[in-house]
Amino acid sequence: MISKEDRLKYLGFNDTTLSLIAIPAIGFLFPILFYGALINDYSWYTFKLKWAEATLHAGVFWFLLRSLMIHLRKRYSEFEQTGQRIMIQSGLFLILGFVLGSFFHFLFAHTLCPILGINDYHSHDTGENPLLATYFTGFAVLTGYEAKYFYYQLRNSIEEREEAKQAQIRSELEGLRNQVNPHFLFNSMNTLMNLVVADQQLAVSFLKKLSKVYRYVLESRDEQLIPLKKELEFIHSYVFLQEERFKGNFEVDITIHESYLCHKIIPLSLQILFENAVKHNIISRKKPLRIEVFIKDDMLVVRNNLQLKEQVMHSTKVGLENIKTRYKYFTNKEVELVESTDFFTVKIPIIKVQIKKGIQDLTV
Repeated sequence: MISKEDRLKYLGFNDTTLSLIAIPAIGFLFPILFYGALINDYSWYTFKLKWAEATLHAGVFWFLLRSLMIHLRKRYSEFEQTGQRIMIQSGLFLILGFVLGSFFHFLFAHTLCPILGINDYHSHDTGENPLLATYFTGFAVLTGYEAKYFYYQLRNSIEEREEAKQAQIRSELEGLRNQVNPHFLFNSMNTLMNLVVADQQLAVSFLKKLSKVYRYVLESRDEQLIPLKKELEFIHSYVFLQEERFKGNFEVDITIHESYLCHKIIPLSLQILFENAVKHNIISRKKPLRIEVFIKDDMLVVRNNLQLKEQVMHSTKVGLENIKTRYKYFTNKEVELVESTDFFTVKIPIIKVQIKKGIQDLTV
């Protein structure tokens, strides 16, 4: 007996129900379709014998073919061996069909019929060719099983590719998230070192805020999307640190309607944009840096006045590319960068959340 696990693995489905239905059906239709024998051409006793012959023939041939296919699929399991497997399978099919067709024809027509005294067993058959009928039926069975097995392999291949793709995406996202943490920590440590020299008490307060901010960084690193409200709470703490650093020369205006707070964005995206502005622009009493955050056309807009430093390292745009790449996994909307004479503007998509019967649906 072939186990259910083997049938599922090497046939692509559990064919028990199919076998129980198809074999009796073939036994009933076989004489009519291939011998031209009608029920009213024979006595009921003779027709039952014909049905028994065809059913027994179909059942034995069916299960032998199925066992043969499973054995060959185990032995020639590689995709590159498919052609070799089918050639061997076809050759054995021709031999098996000839042996079984001849055996059952001899058994019933030339052995049982004389013993039972039946003389009309083939008297109304037209164009009788047991071997042709056997091959035709066997070919139909083989084709059906091969088509199902091909579909099973194709589906598995697609699922495996999708799983590999998802694993790659998760790996890439993890790598992109990891880019944020060293960058943020490095800048914060530089700020803290300067404050330790200038004002130790202020440095202690700064360190407390830094620990709070960095806790958020650690907590959000495993999140793919995060509520805008939570990101804004974090950015307020971050802004406090920068305001302490630049002593009133760093101004932030955040205007977000509360209806948008439940929607989601990429974690730490605001922090990356703020750091990008700080890194590339002059911040002084005469030229304070002003950053505005607001919503326009369902995009979160971060805009700063443009006053580029004269001597600054060539920008690798790692932070901006980080945001753009991460957003590609969640929406078809592009992250927009607009640079004019006076302003540098970044627009990032908002992933809308719709609450339906307790389930959160994400839409863009």
